[in-house]
Amino acid sequence: MTTIENILKRLLRIFLYSLIYILFLTFLHHFNIISQTVCDYLRFIGFILILFFNSNNMSRKMSKNYALNGLFLGLSLLFIFLISNLLLGGGFTTRTILYYLLLLGVSVLSSCRGKSKKSH
Repeated sequence: MTTIENILKRLLRIFLYSLIYILFLTFLHHFNIISQTVCDYLRFIGFILILFFNSNNMSRKMSKNYALNGLFLGLSLLFIFLISNLLLGGGFTTRTILYYLLLLGVSVLSSCRGKSKKSH
């Protein structure tokens, strides 16, 4: 399987897991089980964890170029987020830029972690 097919599969899994997670958090917030601020923080942390585990799992299944594959996954995810941000009329704040850089860093570093764990 080529690298592009693997990255597209991972992107689809990330979006499906994120959709299920966000629907679950929305359900909890709708019935006042968790507050809005807790829900916001859980969405932030949850998406980063989903990205971390998917990128780590992808790097374990690939044969080489672990950091490069993580970079491609992160960049493709950032491209999708940037396009959706522009289409929805959201502005670029310092918070969003830091969030995008954090997502890129988590993707690259977790793919490198999969490499180092596999080599031991």
